[in-house]
Amino acid sequence: MGGHDGVREDGRGGSSGKGASEGGMAMHGSDLKRRFFASLVLTVPILLLSSPMGLTLPITLTFPGSDWVVAVLATVLFAYGGWPFLRGAADELKRRQPAMMTLVALGITTAYAYSIYAFVQRSVLHADGMHMDFFWELATLIVIMLLGHWVEMRAVMGAGDALKEMAELLPAQAHVEQPGGSFADVPLDEVQVGQTVVVEAGEKVPADGEVVRGESQVNEALVTGEARDVAKGAGDSVFGGSQNDDGTLYVRVTGTGESGYLAQVMKLVSQAQQEKSRAEVLSDKVARWLFYAAVGVGIAAFAAWLAVTGSVGDALTRMVTVFVIACPHALGLAIPLVAARSTSIGARHGLLVRRRRALEVAPRVNVVMMDKTGTLTEGDFRVAEVRAVGEGRSDDEVLAILAGLEQSSSHPLAASIVAAARDRGVRPEPVRDERAVAGVGVEGVLEDGRQALVANARHLDEQGIP
Repeated sequence: MGGHDGVREDGRGGSSGKGASEGGMAMHGSDLKRRFFASLVLTVPILLLSSPMGLTLPITLTFPGSDWVVAVLATVLFAYGGWPFLRGAADELKRRQPAMMTLVALGITTAYAYSIYAFVQRSVLHADGMHMDFFWELATLIVIMLLGHWVEMRAVMGAGDALKEMAELLPAQAHVEQPGGSFADVPLDEVQVGQTVVVEAGEKVPADGEVVRGESQVNEALVTGEARDVAKGAGDSVFGGSQNDDGTLYVRVTGTGESGYLAQVMKLVSQAQQEKSRAEVLSDKVARWLFYAAVGVGIAAFAAWLAVTGSVGDALTRMVTVFVIACPHALGLAIPLVAARSTSIGARHGLLVRRRRALEVAPRVNVVMMDKTGTLTEGDFRVAEVRAVGEGRSDDEVLAILAGLEQSSSHPLAASIVAAARDRGVRPEPVRDERAVAGVGVEGVLEDGRQALVANARHLDEQGIP
């Protein structure tokens, strides 16, 4: 997508619906950063050696030849720092859709051209009269716009990094069954639908598929948002990117590449990043009409001042002033920046925005409907109750055995049991020879030599244990 490589050609981030082919700033974020800092270095002496709108500032420095220094630095700044906006304006005008880039280009071009004219009249030809330049405004305008686009690009690249992190949920290779029955490591992009892959304990499922044999617990937080493991056996479906726990699964691949669940999720996020919000669409329209308004008012100002004063220089100064002031910094930066940043932050925190316009109506939402059971969880498991069934052991003694068996496990449920024992001041009972039982739980030997097993309800049913 265009936003991953740089700012969209019309000056916006990768949030454009048509990608980098749509405007004039398809640049990498590092290029924007380089142009900004180089322009900033050029801007500092320009600000010190010139003044805004002809005003004299307390910190303005002058010396013989300082006008020449400012003119040379401004020329370099205009050519290097202003180039992205000039290129973007050319593309907008080519499509006959003047917008933000055309406004910026209009401001910096007229400011530079008139400032050079004023410089020649004042310092080269030594002509009489007031010849005010706009080098100060030119420098600040270019630097501010570059800064805004660079910040926006970092936000867009942040969203791209979130997508990259999602892509990294899939392993680079898969253990694919060969014709002879053996398994070989194959790059993930070469895995085909219908092949059988083996997923060892602790590995990630490489692709969507159906379990043909084996039993295990699989963490599907990627899909459900809950860290609770789900028991998987023959006939069950698994999703690429989910985490296998303690068993070995043999999975027949049903979806790879763009057909996989994770790829579909990434596609939705990418589309959301590219979609324009209503505010962005409105800002584009406003920028287009503002361009026409700025040109019209500028020409009208020129004609009016020429008629009143009879001075071409004064009339030209007012027209250039209108063009410079007409560039709406906030309109061109704030709206796309907020939209790109909100999508980026959401993706990093697991909030997948399918339609960006949904963010705009969120403040007016008064009813929220949930699918599945309608239950919202934090993914943080807690022990609700401990009950010792039978005779011989109290609730705390049972909890001590459970904590002893589970304290070496990284399973979310195990962590909650250990935390419950700690909160109740129960010391875990010493356990030796503990080991995970695939698809069941964990077992070990207590200090008195008796065997202890933490099992799921399905195992109890299969063994006929009430």
